[in-house]
Amino acid sequence: MNKEITGSLMDPAIQQCPFPMYKTMRENAPVHFIEEMGIYMVTSYDLLMEVMKNNHVYSNRAPEGERRAGITCDKAERIVSEEGYGRNAPTIVNNDQPGHTFYRGLVERAFRAGRIRKMEAYITETVDRLIDQFADQDSCEAVADLAVPVPMYVIADQLGVPRENFKKFKEWSDAWVIGLGLPVPDEKLIEAAELVVEMQHYMIARLYERRQKAEDDMLSDLAVCTYEDGELLNDRDLLSMIEQLLVAGNETTTNGIANGILHLASDQELQDRLRENPDQVKTFVEEILRYESPVQGLFRYTKEDVVLGGVEIPKRSTLMIRYASGNRDEDKFTAGDDFNMDRKNSGAHLAFGSGIHHCVGSQLARAEMLVSFTSMLKKFKRFELACDKDDIQYHFSFALRGPQAVPLTLTPAD
Repeated sequence: MNKEITGSLMDPAIQQCPFPMYKTMRENAPVHFIEEMGIYMVTSYDLLMEVMKNNHVYSNRAPEGERRAGITCDKAERIVSEEGYGRNAPTIVNNDQPGHTFYRGLVERAFRAGRIRKMEAYITETVDRLIDQFADQDSCEAVADLAVPVPMYVIADQLGVPRENFKKFKEWSDAWVIGLGLPVPDEKLIEAAELVVEMQHYMIARLYERRQKAEDDMLSDLAVCTYEDGELLNDRDLLSMIEQLLVAGNETTTNGIANGILHLASDQELQDRLRENPDQVKTFVEEILRYESPVQGLFRYTKEDVVLGGVEIPKRSTLMIRYASGNRDEDKFTAGDDFNMDRKNSGAHLAFGSGIHHCVGSQLARAEMLVSFTSMLKKFKRFELACDKDDIQYHFSFALRGPQAVPLTLTPAD
């Protein structure tokens, strides 16, 4: 039986720093039913791994007849269904084996290691150009000036969206993830639905262009994907994959970069250490992913009655598997609430999930974070917060975590 947990993850104050509440949950009720949301929260590392390894019981696909978990309204759903191509056709994140295996295989070809290696110089050039726009200034705002455009430019280039349409692409991405946030008025959901429809029609047009003239990008790879019978993938399945790549390709990486810059700006000794030992930036990437968890958690659905952590969970229940809590579980990570560059097992973090649903774009995200941190450390002798750290505001989101803005004062390198 769950011990009482006080407070709510829907509370803006707890959203600012949810980690003490996660610790309370792990210690008192690692599987906790949140009545106001109707979901079971899973918070300990071992139980998270149990769920992610057992895909026969814990499904990524919402039960038939039920919407996938998230915030929405009937009119918004009708707009996307009637004017666009619908939402969430089961492909990658929202699918199980054997279908998941098929669709993930198609996307893995687009994210093949050789392509990511070839992109490293291009990512460096992209990051350097962005930093050069504020390198001769004494200040910048790291989220808007760096963390947002780096992954947006990269995934936009790969999905056939010209950079001059950057702002519109960002609007589409924000509209797609609005259902993963905290409750918003119906009019905002309807506005977001209209933007999703706009994006869907735009991306279908680009897909058809790639079928006529292929380019060296992921969209061209996806445009010619076929089912096992040789038929081209239908528009709904293609859009489902593209929409998931859009979110995985920028929202999470933006948060990862922003979290890392914020941490570095608050620790000048760490900046100096990494400048003297640039090979340790990779270690910093892994530890900041563990420590902050840009994706706080994702949903699962029970296919049958099950007992998890001593809690009976009925069939067709919704679980939130909270990666961010598992990443600070003291049973896995000693002094998990401490940032520790000398931690030996940072790489065991769950920031990209685990098992068959481990994030397909994780290597691209790591590359973008590595280059962003390395370039900032090279180009500036120091960068520090231009405000008190307590004044930093985080986005209000149930699934994602990142600062809204990180104002910096800059001292250029000699």
